[in-house]
Parts: sequence; C-alpha cells; structure tokens
Amino acid sequence: MLLGTETLAQNMLILQRGSNQKTRITFEVGESITYLQREIGYYITDNIREITPEYIELSENVLSLHQLEAIDIRLKDERNRTLKNLTLLPAAGAVLLLTAETINSLYADGRLSYNNVSLGIAGGLVGASLIMSQVRYKKFRLRGRNKIQVITREEWENIQ
Repeated sequence: MLLGTETLAQNMLILQRGSNQKTRITFEVGESITYLQREIGYYITDNIREITPEYIELSENVLSLHQLEAIDIRLKDERNRTLKNLTLLPAAGAVLLLTAETINSLYADGRLSYNNVSLGIAGGLVGASLIMSQVRYKKFRLRGRNKIQVITREEWENIQ
C-alpha cells in the first residue's frame, strides 16, 4: 500500500515565466534534463530520479534548486514546434512559386525561363525561412520573473 501512495504523490518540476500559464514547462521523474549549474560553465544532461521541494536527485548528481542557473528547453517547449511549422511555410511557398513558374514557362515558351521578380520573391521567402529557423526558445534562465516550482501530481491535476 505504501508503494501506491508514493506513486500518487510523485512530484513534478515546473518552470514558468511570471503568471503566464502558457509558458509552463514540466519535468517528471524518469525524464532527461539539461541544466547549467551556477559553479560550472557548461550544460550537463542527466536523468531525473527524484524531485523534492529541496533538491533534485539525478542519476549522476544531486542538485539543490538554488544551484540551477539555466535549463535547456529546446526539445521540451511546445512553442518550438509551432515555430518549426511556421518556418516551413515560407520555404514551401518558395518551392510552390518556383514550380508554378517552371510549369508556366514550359507551357508558354517551351523552355525553362524565370522572371526576375519571381526569383526575388522566392529568394526572399527562403531567406525568411532561414531567419525564422533561428528563432527558438533555447534556455530558461532562473532569474527575474522566471520561477521554478515543485508540486505533486495531484496538485498539477487540480490546476489544469
């Protein structure tokens, strides 16, 4: 019976900016986390074994929540998937424009020819796609309005 109680009361780590609930990122026991510790100048990736209000037990380390400086959220943040999808739209538009220009030139002239305006627009769309691909939420720094919380799974289900 004790084992069942422990699994129900499993803690979760929540990262949130201010009071905006859309920016919440959760980590659970068993997940991988990439973090920057205050005394160390590089990121470390480790698996979470236990989360308590005082510390996080990892497979290779035990961290106090106050030791964390930043957490890498590239793979965890839902907003990055939306940005990735938006990045593909201008690139797909450029391909569609060049395909239409190719078909029109073959049909009208019987040879491949491209209008300079179409090439400029396609280049602009590809450039916009490349620029947008660099816009991602990369790290969550624990300062300012950014906060870290430890709550139980039951509390999480109540606030959802």
